[in-house]
Amino acid sequence: MQRDSSWAGLRGWSRVALVVLGVAFAARGARAERFDEEDSSTPRGAVARLLAAAEQKDKETLASALNVPRSASAAKRTAAADLGQKLARVLSQSARFDLDDVSDDPKGKPDDGADVERIATLRGRERDVPVLLERSKVIPNTWVVSAGTQTRIPELYERYGPSKLEVHVPPQLRAELLGLPSWQWLGIVTAIVGALVLGRLIAFLLNHAAERVAKRTRMLWDDELVSALRSPLRLFFSVFVYAPLAHALALPGNVRLISIRAVSLLGIAALAWIATRVVGVIGNVMERRATEHEQSQGARSQRAARTQVRVLRRVLNLVLGGCAVALMLMQFEVVRSVGVSLLASAGLAGVVLGLAAQRTLGSIFAGIQLSITQPIRIGDDVIIEGEFGTIEEITLTYVVVRIWDERRLIVPMSRFLEHPFQNWTKVSSRLHGTVLLQADFTLPVGALRAEVDRLVESNPLWDRRTKAVQVTDARERTLEVRILVSAEDGGKLFDLRAQLREKLAAWLASFEDGRHLPRLRTASPAGGADAD
Repeated sequence: MQRDSSWAGLRGWSRVALVVLGVAFAARGARAERFDEEDSSTPRGAVARLLAAAEQKDKETLASALNVPRSASAAKRTAAADLGQKLARVLSQSARFDLDDVSDDPKGKPDDGADVERIATLRGRERDVPVLLERSKVIPNTWVVSAGTQTRIPELYERYGPSKLEVHVPPQLRAELLGLPSWQWLGIVTAIVGALVLGRLIAFLLNHAAERVAKRTRMLWDDELVSALRSPLRLFFSVFVYAPLAHALALPGNVRLISIRAVSLLGIAALAWIATRVVGVIGNVMERRATEHEQSQGARSQRAARTQVRVLRRVLNLVLGGCAVALMLMQFEVVRSVGVSLLASAGLAGVVLGLAAQRTLGSIFAGIQLSITQPIRIGDDVIIEGEFGTIEEITLTYVVVRIWDERRLIVPMSRFLEHPFQNWTKVSSRLHGTVLLQADFTLPVGALRAEVDRLVESNPLWDRRTKAVQVTDARERTLEVRILVSAEDGGKLFDLRAQLREKLAAWLASFEDGRHLPRLRTASPAGGADAD
């Protein structure tokens, strides 16, 4: 079953990746058509025309984008068009370039200087290389690639140009589909399938070796760890293998960015999955050790350890999940920008969110406080909301109490910290209980005490600690006799009291023909003899 679910998850990942990439390629093609409608009077329009001209192999427009007028020689315009084609390839391949970041103002960005616009900073052989535009002095009202950038295009093309794999691709696979060559489509599918196969193979070999090592040890936790990490390691190694395979495809910049983001998200998810599995194994080991020491340290210590381990494990899993989600969101510039904006204007929003999350956060902190102070533990017998039950489960936000009649009472965590309740096993599970008996004033208490001794001594539910018979009240018609006994826990005490109550009632009815049962006496006004 675990193997099928793992395959299903990986197949789902591949399908999602293909859909996302397909949408990205379609958007890329649509954006290229829109770029073709731009002019060069703004920096963004000039770059858009350069990219569109490179896709359409328009040498005249490419030469103009590099500040070469139509009056120049054919050789000069051809050389400029070749540099323009290479620069377009560099920009499309780099994940550091985003056309939306380029200014759409005819004057450019004031921070970059007069008549100069920095459109990207790309990594060269030894240093970062700025890609600059400047206002042309040859072609009126036009932004062009600066002369300094033109001299660095060969260096950038060496890094972002065709890969070794692309050079050997046959012409039949160079036809474009949705703005992407067919060989890259085929390469993406091959990389995904290859990553799935190689990832599972690497995980299998590693798990097989780890299992052989674990079987040679006497410890149990290493076997559990190997079994728990089997599925997350498949995902981790699949992502690990896909990264270099996708890099060899030399994908365009926006497609490469999507691929990098997808790999990063899956890698973060795999690491979080591994961490939660490790936490689970550690928790199981600690619970097992608490159980092994039950006889030497007592059931109370065992329940305390189980409670702390389970609550802290949930806290750690929550923290790991929150960190994983935060790292995933940090992969997106839009989300980071939104986060910064929210933090900048977090006055009223912070108050609203704080009030909305007050109860939730309060419950979580209450769970953490409970795991430290331990007013209740798993297995404790409690009376809460007028119900007697046993603590069955403790989460970060609520507690499950198993009532004696098999119902479950769900109690918010804060209820145990804000309101009083009875914990019958806080210090010890041993308890005292009473049986109240109503009898006539003529009852010989010594005979009743002897009968109680006989019944209690022969009852295995009594823990031989406490046994007492006392007259606690004398009412107008009866004596109230209290029998005090003790037992190891609440369940045994309840049964002991019930059995004593039943047998003492039968004894009182049969003792001396029941003459000591409660009676109603009356007296005549003349002071005659009493009548029953």
